[in-house]
Parts: sequence; C-alpha cells; structure tokens
Amino acid sequence: MKNFRLFRSFFLLILLIASFTNCSNENSDDSSDISKKSLLSFSLNNVQYENNSAISEMYWEKSTTTTSSINEFVIVTSPKIKGVPNDFLEIMNLEIRTTDNVLVVNKTYDLYTDGYFAFIPINEAGVCYKEVTLWGNSKTSGKVKITSFDGTILKGEFSISNLTNNGGYPLGYCNGTKIVEKIFNITNGTFTAVP
Repeated sequence: MKNFRLFRSFFLLILLIASFTNCSNENSDDSSDISKKSLLSFSLNNVQYENNSAISEMYWEKSTTTTSSINEFVIVTSPKIKGVPNDFLEIMNLEIRTTDNVLVVNKTYDLYTDGYFAFIPINEAGVCYKEVTLWGNSKTSGKVKITSFDGTILKGEFSISNLTNNGGYPLGYCNGTKIVEKIFNITNGTFTAVP
C-alpha cells in the first residue's frame, strides 16, 4: 500500500510538471502571434508613448453602413508612457472616414476628430493627474498616412494637433493649485495593427 501511495504521488507530480510545461509553451505561442505585430509609437508634447500590450491588444476594424458610401476604419490602441509600467486601461482611437473601400498605400487621410477624445496617461506639469482625457475642439486636426496594407496588417504614420485637457467641464484644483487648460500635440506617430 505504501508503494502504491508513493507511485501515485510520483505520477501526480509528473502530471503537474507536464501541465505547467504545456501551459508555458501555449502562452509563448500566443504572445508571438499578435503582440509582435501590433506596435505603436508617438510623442505627446515631447514625451514618448507606446502601446500597452499587457493591458490591451492593438487592432484595426472596418465598418460600413448601407445608408451611405462612407467606410470607417478605426485603429484602437491603449497607449502608455514608454518604459513606465501601467495597469490601467487607457484608450485612443484613430478614425478614418473615407469612400475608399480599401485603404490605399501612400495615401494620406484626414482623421475624423469631431467629438474626439482619448484617455491616456500623462506626465505634464500643471495637469496633475496620472491619466487625463484629451478632447478635440474646432481647431483639432489629424492626418494618417498608410505606409503598408496587405488586407490584414495595417501600418501607418499619424499626427494630431490641438487637443486640450478642457472638455467643457470644470478643471478644478490639484494640490491647491488651479489646473490650467493646455494644448497637446501628437507627433511622430507610427503604428502596426492587425484586425
């Protein structure tokens, strides 16, 4: 009986080790699929940002309507300050509205910025928060140039100017100091996204 218990314990230990080995192999295969393809980089007022793939995968999607000839292509990402760990889900979308059925390589599109907002981490004196919502306004504009598109992997360059931390709500105070309205510009943006 003692030998049977010893054999059973040894057998369970082997199964446990094998299951952990299989799990780690499966995880490494999954991470090599999308995370190596999805990339984001941009500067926001001279601070470098990247996609937060630990929180959310970056992707693009297309939607069409039957009532108009406009197609919407949206690139969805969760940006973070480069090199700074962040466990909060930020969000930034780049939206292209066009009559093109497929995005054209080397073509520059206007980004749709009406009602635009992005919730991102921030490192800016006078704003105070760790994350902030940046809003579009009548002066906001953005461009995206498609640099490569094979029907699956979408690559491009982008910029957005004249975003503000003032969305029409009271800005309030931070540590006794009045938060001021600031203008933010996204420059040198590049992305690689999969559907």
